[in-house]
Amino acid sequence: SAALQKYHVIALIEEFEEELKTMSGTCMDIGCGPGDITKNIVLPALDKSAVMIGTDILEDMINCANKKYSEDARIIFEVLDVQTKYLPKKYISEFNHIFSFYALHWCSDIR
Repeated sequence: SAALQKYHVIALIEEFEEELKTMSGTCMDIGCGPGDITKNIVLPALDKSAVMIGTDILEDMINCANKKYSEDARIIFEVLDVQTKYLPKKYISEFNHIFSFYALHWCSDIR
């Protein structure tokens, strides 16, 4: 459930609070869903200069996230299938930090 996911992410954020506060630059959240956790929990835990790209394979989730959070210049949401054989160039070696909560276990080939 979403409440259980939120609970676990908050626990991780609290455990690694000091490390997260120092994370700046461009960050990615793989499997961001509707963006709530990315925007309201992960992004505020990072350095104030950090920017976030939330990605998800489901276009409906990304549309929802963009509709809800388009006013925040520090975060954007994009459709991305992380299992694609040919990752678009704009995603290669462009991120300082990458997060994923409850997404990678759905991948059949993590490489």
